[in-house]
Amino acid sequence: YVLRTNVGEEVIGALQEFSQKEGINAGKFFAIGAAKEVKLGWYDVDAKEYTWREYKEKLEIVSLLGNISWKQSEVVVHAHGSFSNQQMQVVAGHVAKLVVGAACEIVLEKFDGRIEKAYDEQTGLNLMQ
Repeated sequence: YVLRTNVGEEVIGALQEFSQKEGINAGKFFAIGAAKEVKLGWYDVDAKEYTWREYKEKLEIVSLLGNISWKQSEVVVHAHGSFSNQQMQVVAGHVAKLVVGAACEIVLEKFDGRIEKAYDEQTGLNLMQ
């Protein structure tokens, strides 16, 4: 699939909705574009918790990569991204939220089968099974 999201649209939620609607049970995606708001996380495996930072500024989407899976009856969009500001400084991490600032062009590849995720006690994460 080749997708375009609109200015002001939240990309992670849009990918969840699209995957649910199209019956995508497993897949991968990449995207480029521009954002006006992102929420990024860094995971501390020892503490089993994320540190979150929000950016509400114009950013280039240098790279957005991720996969589509399921956890029970819910679509899971797992994405990591790199974003550049006007000074071309990069911030990156696990993407919890990405609001489109100008454009976001996404290529999504659907796989056969279904990827399931389940909680892993050692890492504290929901991992592919």
